[in-house]
Amino acid sequence: MRLRLLIVIILLFSPVSLFAKSGSSEAGLFYSTWGTGIQGSYNFTDEILFGGDFASQNTASSSGSSGSTIESETTIQTVNGFARYYLRDLGVTDGIFGQAGIAFRNWNGTGSITEDRTNAKLASIKMTWSPLVFVSGLGWHKVWGFGMSFSISYNASLGGSRTVEYTENMLRFSDSLKKDLEEKTDFPSNLIIYVGYSF
Repeated sequence: MRLRLLIVIILLFSPVSLFAKSGSSEAGLFYSTWGTGIQGSYNFTDEILFGGDFASQNTASSSGSSGSTIESETTIQTVNGFARYYLRDLGVTDGIFGQAGIAFRNWNGTGSITEDRTNAKLASIKMTWSPLVFVSGLGWHKVWGFGMSFSISYNASLGGSRTVEYTENMLRFSDSLKKDLEEKTDFPSNLIIYVGYSF
């Protein structure tokens, strides 16, 4: 009975142990256009890597001019799942990879202009980005013998959209100001600089 139980355990767990030994894992920190965060990955084969990351960025500013106060706040939180394919067949391309994945975004932005004397809200802006985008790009990844890992990649998002709501009480936004604001807050691409450890 004990021998049968031992055989069943070996049969069940041997594929798992072989799978665990077939690759290596990695974890680290990164800085990107979409914020700073943590990243983890698993080398499924020598050419294929699966990974995920979480990035967060919060910005707030306040300034005053002509008897009014301008305040703005942006919250960006992104969860990204991706797969990479490394071009290792050619010696000169070792470390270069193509990447594709899906990013889940919680991005919100607000802005307001308030009159100092009466505390009346002259105008306000509210921005909401779509929660799901496809992300693809290229990068380079290097792992040294002692375990330290470094990568740099550039990704572009596909299928994203953004909604901007303007509230104009006693102040109107010009068309040129709206266009400039919307262009600067589009964030269609993401540059990532990563440092980690492979184990």
